[in-house]
Amino acid sequence: VAQERGFNLIVVGDTQPQTEEQIERLEHDIVPLIGAVVEEYRSESNLPIAILLTGDVVWDTMEFLPRVKSMFEALGVPVYAVIGNHDHNRAVEGDEPLAQAPYEATFGERYYMFDLGDTRFFALDNIVYNSYDDYRIAIDRKQFKWMRRLVHKTPFTKRIAVAVHAPLVDFRSGEPLPYAKRIMRLFRNRTVHFITGHRHRHATADITPKAIEHSVAQVNGNLWFAPLCADGMPQGVFCIEERDWEWKWHHRILGEDARHRFVVWQEGRVENNEEYIVVKVLGWDEQWIVEWVENGENRGAMEQVEMVDPDYLYYVNNIADYDDVIMDRLRRSGLPAKHYFRCRRTEQNSDITIVATDRFGRTFSIDVE
Repeated sequence: VAQERGFNLIVVGDTQPQTEEQIERLEHDIVPLIGAVVEEYRSESNLPIAILLTGDVVWDTMEFLPRVKSMFEALGVPVYAVIGNHDHNRAVEGDEPLAQAPYEATFGERYYMFDLGDTRFFALDNIVYNSYDDYRIAIDRKQFKWMRRLVHKTPFTKRIAVAVHAPLVDFRSGEPLPYAKRIMRLFRNRTVHFITGHRHRHATADITPKAIEHSVAQVNGNLWFAPLCADGMPQGVFCIEERDWEWKWHHRILGEDARHRFVVWQEGRVENNEEYIVVKVLGWDEQWIVEWVENGENRGAMEQVEMVDPDYLYYVNNIADYDDVIMDRLRRSGLPAKHYFRCRRTEQNSDITIVATDRFGRTFSIDVE
């Protein structure tokens, strides 16, 4: 029997500790739960396991860089990282090499290549840094020249993945940024998966037929000040699983079963939707199908709605207790997301089942009490 090829990659978004209390929470609350995912993969197969940090490894706290690296390396798997804007020394202005020196002293080169299974990963630096408030999202000429040489040495049997900190797409226009277009032209005959952080929100989007962006939500919630990201994603990681060249992926909620996909609000629980059952589908993208079944009869697709997450709003308005600057940031960052769906019963107290099917044909369901 031929041995299965592949890997399990755990992508960790924007760890970003700024204070001693936050880095201790990362070490004692977050990393052990990621370690549980590592052990789960170990128990399932002998395939390689690795961790990828999407940048903003720290929050302007250069002295924390070695500690963050060490706590992930203690899980016993390779740890890869890309540099984020907050991984530059805030005290340095106008000297990018000096500003990124503490990061490079900890993690090594700011751009490099590595292979996992049948995938070749290009880890790049897409932060052109002048100062804390003055940086651009781009790839410098030196990195493009380096990539261009390697493209011709990369066999077509290899899938291509590009890991960078900041997004592929301009959120205002919806268009790929110039650096991303250049990379896509470089790999124009191949499908390219971009893995990004920075936005602190989850999204997988098919940008073109040959370019997919995986925007990974912040692992700790919203900047350590809320247990949910501003788009409603609970604390979690993004898992990419390669099996015999094929990729599948999912957003893994920390401390939950791998198949955990739903948050459900009963009627009367969501403002302006009091007559509806509302469901949040964790890890949803445009290729998913979300349906509902009432008393055994398939009612078809649920109605998609955009909203600010109800649990996030409740936390900010009723539980969070920070200074005015942080509270204002929490309120402003709560923007509508698309992973919400609703349905209205046709019979009182009917039995409802929510069924979601992802782009790979995997089906998840939950019964609504």
